[in-house]
Amino acid sequence: MSSYNERLEWEYQDYLKQRYEEQQAAGYDGVRKIVCGGCGRVFYTTIYTKKYCHSYWCGNQANNRRQREYRQMRRQDLVCQCCGEKFTPNRAGARYCSNACRQKVYRKRVTDAASAQNEHLDKCNVSTK
Repeated sequence: MSSYNERLEWEYQDYLKQRYEEQQAAGYDGVRKIVCGGCGRVFYTTIYTKKYCHSYWCGNQANNRRQREYRQMRRQDLVCQCCGEKFTPNRAGARYCSNACRQKVYRKRVTDAASAQNEHLDKCNVSTK
């Protein structure tokens, strides 16, 4: 799963740390000190584009965290379709702020459907007479 360079860097972290400290004193850059975006661990690398101490595990972990935060951000401050109150739902498909509102809308929908059916039957009975 991990590349040869990644495994090699992981084995030589003490050496890379020493080179980093020497370079800081001399004023030039070759080894970088990075805080892993996935696990938060400090590591040293010579690879310019590297963001994670282990690209497979920490990269996936960071990606999952970003997606979770994005989904949570999209769910904030929805308006209840029953009472009009603002709420933050626990799941993505929520349309009502509480079970009471959900049940109220359901009962109204069922009652309206039944009354519409009764009206239709009444019209049919009147027209056949």
